Amino acid sequence: MSQAAQSSMETYLTGRASAARSDRWVRLLSGLLALVCLMGAMFLVHPINEIRREEQLTLDVQIKGLPPDIALMTKLGTLRALAIDIAFIRLEDLKMENRFFELMQLSDWLCKLAPRYPTVWKYSAWNMAYNISVCQYSDKARWLWVSNGISNLRNRGLVYNPKSISLYKELSWIFYHKIGDKLDDSHRAYKAQLAVEMERIFGEPPLVLEDDQAVDRFKKIVEAPRDLDKWIEENPEIKRFVDRMRRKDESELLELNPDWTPAEAKAAAEDEVELSANETLLSFVAEYLRTYSNQEQFVVVDDEYQIVPHKRQRDLLSDPTNAELLDQLCAAVRSDVLRDAEKYNMSVEYMLSLMEEYGPLDWRSCFSHALYWASYGDHVTSGIKNRDDADSMNAVRFIFFALDQLSRNGKIILEPNFDEPGKSFCDPQPDARFIRHMHEAYIKYGKEQFGDHPDFVEGTAGPNYSTGHENFLMRAIRQLYLAGGKKNLDEAKEYYFYLRKFDLDEFGNVKPWYNTTFKAFIERQFKEQLDTHSGARSFIQAFLLRSLKEAAVGAVDRSIQSFNTAKSWWEYFHRDMDTDRNTRRKMQPLGIMRRDAALVFMQTPAYSAQEKARVWKSLDLTTRKAIYDDALPYVEQQCKTHNPPFAVDKVMPQPPGMEDHRKNPESVLTELEHFDESVSQGEKPISD
Repeated sequence: MSQAAQSSMETYLTGRASAARSDRWVRLLSGLLALVCLMGAMFLVHPINEIRREEQLTLDVQIKGLPPDIALMTKLGTLRALAIDIAFIRLEDLKMENRFFELMQLSDWLCKLAPRYPTVWKYSAWNMAYNISVCQYSDKARWLWVSNGISNLRNRGLVYNPKSISLYKELSWIFYHKIGDKLDDSHRAYKAQLAVEMERIFGEPPLVLEDDQAVDRFKKIVEAPRDLDKWIEENPEIKRFVDRMRRKDESELLELNPDWTPAEAKAAAEDEVELSANETLLSFVAEYLRTYSNQEQFVVVDDEYQIVPHKRQRDLLSDPTNAELLDQLCAAVRSDVLRDAEKYNMSVEYMLSLMEEYGPLDWRSCFSHALYWASYGDHVTSGIKNRDDADSMNAVRFIFFALDQLSRNGKIILEPNFDEPGKSFCDPQPDARFIRHMHEAYIKYGKEQFGDHPDFVEGTAGPNYSTGHENFLMRAIRQLYLAGGKKNLDEAKEYYFYLRKFDLDEFGNVKPWYNTTFKAFIERQFKEQLDTHSGARSFIQAFLLRSLKEAAVGAVDRSIQSFNTAKSWWEYFHRDMDTDRNTRRKMQPLGIMRRDAALVFMQTPAYSAQEKARVWKSLDLTTRKAIYDDALPYVEQQCKTHNPPFAVDKVMPQPPGMEDHRKNPESVLTELEHFDESVSQGEKPISD
């Protein structure tokens, strides 16, 4: 090797050794830096988690029960997105193949794959409530899928996403639109199913004459203990009562009744049902302890004897000495059932606050539930940083929609069929009490949503809600005018002058239709609404009620004229029903609508006992038999509180033939369905 080459080799080796030493230092310093960064990251974990919680980016509940293969996919990081895409594609294929139960299972897994992604819950619920339900052929099967969609959102989606305004909005929409609207051929069955389900929970509506009494009754549910099992264990009297009402076997019944024969004990044991401090008790109370309904569940053996089902347990629960215990227990069970995340997942405190704000909501109505979920969603998501403004605004809209429908259909007339709830008679009636609440809600939420908008005008609902507010007031004015009475007329005029002040044209001038008299304004509104279902129904119900009010003051001719007006509008609306193959738009027969109007009149404390006596005397026998049992307790209570007290049998004497009617109420319904035909043949709807 030459000297130059040797020198070059030495230089190379020296440089290489120097580079190796530098590399070791770099690795050492890098390792130290990594260690410092790791230690720094450890200190940042807590503040980062706090930020994630503040921004609702964490899942505070554990998801249990995942199938092993799906549980494995949740650990696959970005591959989970691919699994979700494949699942969505498979869902559509299963839907096209009508393989609904497989679809439901895959949908359940999909929601568990992405529990914090509200869209999968919305898609799943919509698929069940809308797409799958309409593929079924019976009302019962359709309701199963609609209720599955509701449960999926209410009992699972909102548990994992309690601050997602979009899920509250979606749930409110299903109650409002799928159940409450008339677009589904089975909408009447849905309303009846929900009404009976809620009556099983709350029992028969309380006999109250004032709104505050209904609110006070609900307060018992709110004030009930939160730990039901612990409360029962700590209260020996309640515990003994629960033990007494449970199902007894033959030996236990023989101990309780020593004079029984073994055969009697065996027969009684077979008649017992399982009752516990849960929904079984509430359902039993609702079905068998109905205090003033003609739907008492009797099994008639012959003309001499009647067998009362579950007699021992019914006697126990209906015993006046146990009334206080039963009341406390039912309130506690109702509170437990309503709050249970796996059942209804509702806040009883917030339900009470809605009743205190808007009046005694009837929870058998789908619109009460729509109001609850829309307003509760707005309440619990208020101030959330990542709340979607569009979803928030639409959720508030559903509050308006629900209150609007409550004013149209807020009073429920229900004759429950507990064996087949979808076949129950359920007839929503107008309730003008909600009109003012609706008006005030528009102003309240309009200011909350758009108070900072440059076009906002104080005292209005804001730029985005004003049109809906004005349309509602137009309809409210008509409803109040048709309801009659000085109070309603004054309220209608109040809204008319409100519109005249705030509903201006683009130049800030009063619109032409307000530059007229109040009477002329009303007449113009009527002509525009005769062809709509809600408009015609409101007119018919209003004139049926007006007919009764006129009969109450002895104005027989005017009463008959009002009934004939209602009849002509009923016939006008049904003039083209031949094209309505599924009777989706068809109203109840006029006789049934008149019966319900008469029942509302007799149950309303605003009408005096003297007025009710005149109306009762003027009603035809068929209608009196149909409403007697339901109306009697209200009139009886009103007679008791009158000063001096009235004799209820003079105000509202029992019509002849009630015993036969109670055994066969369907015959009276058949007569009422053809009531308008008998009137057409010359009979008077109101007697002198």
